[in-house]
Amino acid sequence: MKALKNNAIFQAMFIGSLTGLAGVLVFIFILQLPTTEKEVAETIPTVQTTEEQQQVKQQYFALQHGVFSNFDSAAQFLGTYPTLNKAAVVKVDEQYFVWSRLDTTKVDAALALIPSGFYKSITIASSCPNNAELQLPITLKDTKMFTGQQTDKIDEQLVPTDWIGLASEVSKLSTNPNIIRLHMFLNYYERLDCLKVTF
Repeated sequence: MKALKNNAIFQAMFIGSLTGLAGVLVFIFILQLPTTEKEVAETIPTVQTTEEQQQVKQQYFALQHGVFSNFDSAAQFLGTYPTLNKAAVVKVDEQYFVWSRLDTTKVDAALALIPSGFYKSITIASSCPNNAELQLPITLKDTKMFTGQQTDKIDEQLVPTDWIGLASEVSKLSTNPNIIRLHMFLNYYERLDCLKVTF
């Protein structure tokens, strides 16, 4: 009877130890789950921060003469005014804007153009993977990069591959750097999804 009692106690201790050990293991496993989720959650902002660091932004002033819901209406408006023969239609989101120039600062004399317009503050942002395209918002600020004979001295690694040829063609349209800037910008804006305009 005594041996049976000792054997039962030994079995109870063994089973109790196994149950306790299993409980501890389950408890540790449960504790690990929130830690893993937290680490994943902490990784996401790091990626977003990296993407934000790869974005270049610059403020400009577009001389605006109208905004339309479709391209045809904007083009018809342009055709009505010969003074807008160098203007452009720029689509931002689902609206079509008629802009005649893109300035780095407001120029009062430009407001005398007929039809009348006003300066709209815009931000040009680039998140392009190619470094020359990433720097476009800054490159467009420097008039030496797209006017006169200065284009011959440009380091071709600092600009997109077709920049010099495009600047040469656009400069035939006008000698005004703000008009040239508008058309240089528009050419890349229509082709590059990584180049954005915000208001």
